[in-house]
Amino acid sequence: MKKNILISAFLAGLVSLALAGSFGKQPKPAIQKGPYLSWDDDLRTTMTVSWETNTPVPGKLAYGPRGKMNYILRDDQAGTLHHLRIKDLKPDTRYYYQLLNLSAPVCSFKTAPREMRDFKFVIYGDTRTFPEQHKKVIAAITQYNPEFLIHTGDYIQDGRVWGMWQEFFDASRPFSSFIPLMTVIGNHERTCDNYVKLFALPGNERWYAFDYLNVHFIILNNEENYQKDSQQYRWFEAEIKRSRPLYKWLFVLQHRQTYSSGKRGSDQDILENLEPLFRKYRPDVVFCGHEHFYERQRRGGVNYIITGGGGAPLYDVNPGDSTFHAESSLHYCQVEVSDSAAKVRMVRVDGSSPDSLVLKAR
Repeated sequence: MKKNILISAFLAGLVSLALAGSFGKQPKPAIQKGPYLSWDDDLRTTMTVSWETNTPVPGKLAYGPRGKMNYILRDDQAGTLHHLRIKDLKPDTRYYYQLLNLSAPVCSFKTAPREMRDFKFVIYGDTRTFPEQHKKVIAAITQYNPEFLIHTGDYIQDGRVWGMWQEFFDASRPFSSFIPLMTVIGNHERTCDNYVKLFALPGNERWYAFDYLNVHFIILNNEENYQKDSQQYRWFEAEIKRSRPLYKWLFVLQHRQTYSSGKRGSDQDILENLEPLFRKYRPDVVFCGHEHFYERQRRGGVNYIITGGGGAPLYDVNPGDSTFHAESSLHYCQVEVSDSAAKVRMVRVDGSSPDSLVLKAR
C-alpha cells in the first residue's frame, strides 16, 4: 500500500513539474497579423512594414533590391506590434523584404514613381461582419493588381475588440504583404484607439493627406468633430484650398455619405459643414462608404461615389433623379489615372462593370 502511495506521489510530482514547465515556457514567436504595408512619409523613398507577433520579440527585417536583401532594419525593443519604416529607397523600384527570426516568406513592394506615368489603384470599404464575403472582394482586387488601395472604413464589427481585427487581416492577406493600404476611420472603429495602433499613417493618422504623382488625396474623419470651429475643419479648409491649384486630380475620402438614396439618407451634418467646401473647391470625386451599396451622384459640380460593398451586409437603395447608377452588390472601385484623364469604374466580384466615370484634366 505504501509502495502504491509513493508511486502515485512520484507521478503527481512529475505531472506538476511538467505543468509548471509548460506554463513558464514562452510560445514560439509566430506572425499573427501581416506583414502589411502603408505609407507614413514620402511615398517615393519610404515604405512602412507592419506586423503583429503572438509573443513580444524585437522587430527585425532584411530588405534590398532585386532579391539581394543586404540591409537590416531593426527595433530592439521587444513588443508584439511592429512598425518599421524603410527609408532612402529609390523611386519606382521593387524591393524585397523578409521578417527575420520568424517563419516568414520573402515579400516585395514597389515604391511610388517620381516621373509621371499611368497608374491604377482601388477604393473600397465596409468589410465588417462577413469575412467570407470580404474575401470574395479581395480575390477580385488581387487579380486587378493595383499599385495601392484605400479603404473607406468599417473594417470589422467592433474596432474596440482587438481579437476581431484578425478577421480583417486574415481576409486581406492575399495583398497586404505587397500592396500598400491607406485607410479611413469608420463608425465601427468606435474609439479608434486600436485603429491608430494598427495603421502607420501620415500626420496625426486620424485625418491626413498624401499625393501620388498628379493626384492629391485628402482623408477626413467623420467620427471626430469636423464642424466649422474645429481643428479638423480648419485643417481641411486650408488643405483643400492649398492643394486644388497644385494637382491635376483631387480626391476626398471620408466614411459617411454626403448624399445617399439609401435608408440613412443624406448626412445633414456633412451637408451643413463640409459640403459648402466641396462645392467651393470642387474636388473631382468625394468617395465614401457607410451605406452598403454603390451609388454615383453629381451635386453642385462635384461627383459623389458611395462604395460600401466590401463584404458587410448589403442595404437596399432607391435611386433618385440625381443618381447615375446605384445597386446593392459586392464590389470595389478601380481608378486608372493618366496625365490627361482619370477613369473610375465600379466592378462587381464577377468582373462585370455596370458603371464608370471619366474625368478630363482641367
